[in-house]
Amino acid sequence: MSSLRLGDILLNSGVISTSELDLALEQQRGTDQFLGDVLLEMGYVSPGDIARALAVQLDIPFIELGDAYQLRAEEVQLVPESVARRFCLVPLKKESASAVTVVMRDPLDIEALDAVRSLTQMEVIKAVSTEDRILAAIDKFYRADAHLEHDLKGIADLEAETSAIEGEAEAGRDAGQLMVEANDAPVVRFVNLILMQAVRDGASDIHFEPGEQDVTVRLRVDGVLQEVTPPSKGLYQAVVTRIKILSNMDIAEHRLPLDGRFKFSAYRRVIDVRVSSLPEIHGEKMVLRILDRDSLKVDMTEIGFDQAMLDDFRQVLKLPNGIVLLTGPTGSGKTTTLYSALSYLRSPEKNIQTVEDPVEYQLAKINQMQIRPLINLDFANALRSILRQDPDIIMIGEMRDEETARIAMRAALTGHLVLSTLHTNDSPSAFWRLRDIGIEPFLIAATIKLILSQRLVRVLCPECKTPVQPDEDVLSLLRPLRPDVDEWTFLDKVGCTKCNRRGFKGRSGVFEYLEVGDEVRQMIIDGVGEVELRQGAQRLGMEPLLMNGLHRVQRGITTVTELLGACPLSIGNGG
Repeated sequence: MSSLRLGDILLNSGVISTSELDLALEQQRGTDQFLGDVLLEMGYVSPGDIARALAVQLDIPFIELGDAYQLRAEEVQLVPESVARRFCLVPLKKESASAVTVVMRDPLDIEALDAVRSLTQMEVIKAVSTEDRILAAIDKFYRADAHLEHDLKGIADLEAETSAIEGEAEAGRDAGQLMVEANDAPVVRFVNLILMQAVRDGASDIHFEPGEQDVTVRLRVDGVLQEVTPPSKGLYQAVVTRIKILSNMDIAEHRLPLDGRFKFSAYRRVIDVRVSSLPEIHGEKMVLRILDRDSLKVDMTEIGFDQAMLDDFRQVLKLPNGIVLLTGPTGSGKTTTLYSALSYLRSPEKNIQTVEDPVEYQLAKINQMQIRPLINLDFANALRSILRQDPDIIMIGEMRDEETARIAMRAALTGHLVLSTLHTNDSPSAFWRLRDIGIEPFLIAATIKLILSQRLVRVLCPECKTPVQPDEDVLSLLRPLRPDVDEWTFLDKVGCTKCNRRGFKGRSGVFEYLEVGDEVRQMIIDGVGEVELRQGAQRLGMEPLLMNGLHRVQRGITTVTELLGACPLSIGNGG
């Protein structure tokens, strides 16, 4: 233990000045406070500064406890969570059968040291870290799912060793052998852990991508793919076979694309998984869509609508007939908005019928139907049958062709409210898309009540977002749209334990709301050009996508970079 006092160590390291130390000592005099606590209260030092100085004073290690820190199950079991939280400590690793390293907020806490010695019957080797890092480690590793990544790595290493020992050629395996391998404990556990990690992280998809020598596994979280621990190349086909077995797919077929689905339980809820396989040059690529019913936002207030737009949307949904169209690219949240609208509309007095491809989420008290092209049950044929089922409200997964659109419009004219989607970049483009597939302008004008275009942007983590000054080139792009942009406080991502170091937590919608009133209807009938219609709609109050998104940037919900990535200037401002 060093003979230097804490204040001297901080002074010698340049963390505080002599005058700051004198002021802190003066404030400490006559109290029972520690000098470190006084310096913290006065704002002269950070918790990290105190922990590092304490490490020097006691001649013990300072541990950062960053993302690379991993804790095995056997170490978690040494100290109960209640003790770890009470004394703010966490076991780092077993040095031997008789010693364990423990990271502590206060290495001088005799009661904490005695508690750990009594529980473990081991000698305690002390280390120090900051309170927030220790608590984050406790949050991370004392959860039931805390060991997923570590266990995945262990299984992957085991598989690599097994594959190297066997030296077995993948081409030589028959269906029976693959079946045996697919049900082998490491393979089963690997697939289970990947599924659990996907649910834990809120992933929408899992991608298994075979390369020539290795395999990549990626999870799509908040719309962004990120790599996780993969299986070895030698055991990849067994993993694929395991997924096929779960999905009731043909394990002997490797040349054709296949589809399947299965369910599993995780964290006390049932998760649906939709599986797609695609033959590629180095093996079958598998994509698993995770359909977590509990993550579906069926409450319209949670999607990201401004209150005024939400009120207007609800009024349109109360109309007895007409068509409400949602537009945007794949992954823009159209299905979620449709489901939230259906949840708002459902009541014992309404017969709601959907026709989807596929049915992604099952909603209570709503009749849902999946199309089956192989038996000629497409959208058009399904709609004809649905109209004989006395529906009040019809939801069509997508208007893909003239026949489907024409039947939907006929339903709207005969007293039904129809909700559907269309793939266009913005709201005004939907009119031209319908004309391109063969629908007459007068029919479009007579049936369309609302077109809602949308995108999704990631939401900044509220725990760690921080002010930032944007580059001048970004500001110069935004000034023509919002002259007051120089007065805004821009926020950017940082990353913390609450958001798994991503800086973002969840996504929110950005919307372009085009209600078809008399003036817009007349422009459609007159066949005005797309640019003229867009300008007319903006004159009547339609706010372009980018302008709507800028409100979220201004309020610190997302970043400029995130918004421009989801909604480029050429689309978002009607250019």
